[in-house]
Amino acid sequence: MQFTFPESGSVEFRAWKKSNLPKKILFIRLHAFGDMLAAMPAVQHLKELLPNVEMHMLVCAQYADLPMNMTAFSKVHTLKHARGGWEMAFDLLAIYPSLLLERFDAVIDVQNNIFSRTARKALFPTAWTQFDRYSKIHVVRRYQNTVNALGIATTDIGRKVALRDETSGLEKLQTHGWNGKDKLIVMNPCGMFPTRQWGIEKYLAFARLWLEKVEKNTKFVLLGYDTMHEKTLLLQKELGNHCINLIGKTSVLEVFNIVRNVHLTLSDDGGLLHVSWINHVPTIGFLGASPSYWGIPLGEKSYGFTSDDLPCGNCHRSDCIWGDNRCLTRVTLEMALNQAIKLLGLETKPEIF
Repeated sequence: MQFTFPESGSVEFRAWKKSNLPKKILFIRLHAFGDMLAAMPAVQHLKELLPNVEMHMLVCAQYADLPMNMTAFSKVHTLKHARGGWEMAFDLLAIYPSLLLERFDAVIDVQNNIFSRTARKALFPTAWTQFDRYSKIHVVRRYQNTVNALGIATTDIGRKVALRDETSGLEKLQTHGWNGKDKLIVMNPCGMFPTRQWGIEKYLAFARLWLEKVEKNTKFVLLGYDTMHEKTLLLQKELGNHCINLIGKTSVLEVFNIVRNVHLTLSDDGGLLHVSWINHVPTIGFLGASPSYWGIPLGEKSYGFTSDDLPCGNCHRSDCIWGDNRCLTRVTLEMALNQAIKLLGLETKPEIF
């Protein structure tokens, strides 16, 4: 099945009309790590523009570690369950009285599902905005538009998220073999479907060529949930002491801090891809069938291998209609390494290829 989406869409909202600023704003993003991250640059800038406005966030506990450490938020309200269904409904019922007592002047819903909309309406805010989920506009810009629709400030998307704790997680790099000097490269073969996967073998070949021809004192960092364990065993085995495997060993905040301190990130389409580029880390993304208009990494230090130029491009499919996943199988090791050298401003060595 191929999905179709509108070229552009509008943010539903009721703007703030009072002459004074709102005292308290609630952001709602219940789940999806990558999407939560994509909303944070606009949130960060709004706080910088309105330092005296108290900002809260409602999010599932699984991802709460990061917003709890963001200087933008005074308070984070959490739900036990990360997805919808009756469990999340009961979570919202349980937390509703305490949310109502906060008396939020405005609610910015950057989730826009039945649960977030119900919560927003039940809080009776004077002003509110609701995320445009489907139009063919980059997700970060759609979050920016959602924040700006409140009508109290105009944000941009280039802000780096400010944290209270910027070191948590770095000690785990050291206990797993990092000497504090060697270059760090995150490799994240996280693609959920074959149409979004560059391939473990290509990640491994990239690491070997990098060590041989570019920088022998490099550690390749693996991050992610336990579900990534089996997929990354080959990388750990073949790279030996050049691999720092932290799969299933880090919190959301620790991942965020670690990625901020790496030299380069290579990633399939997933949360770590967005952690990297929004922190201005040189980033190469392998998007494949994922629509580039939604999630291509932005900025001068980023590059995305997309399917834009193919007649079947941006298909959003989990299976390739041609059976060969051509949008990513065509991305060679040489292409990826050349982009890495370019992003890092390194001298291209003739003997590499």
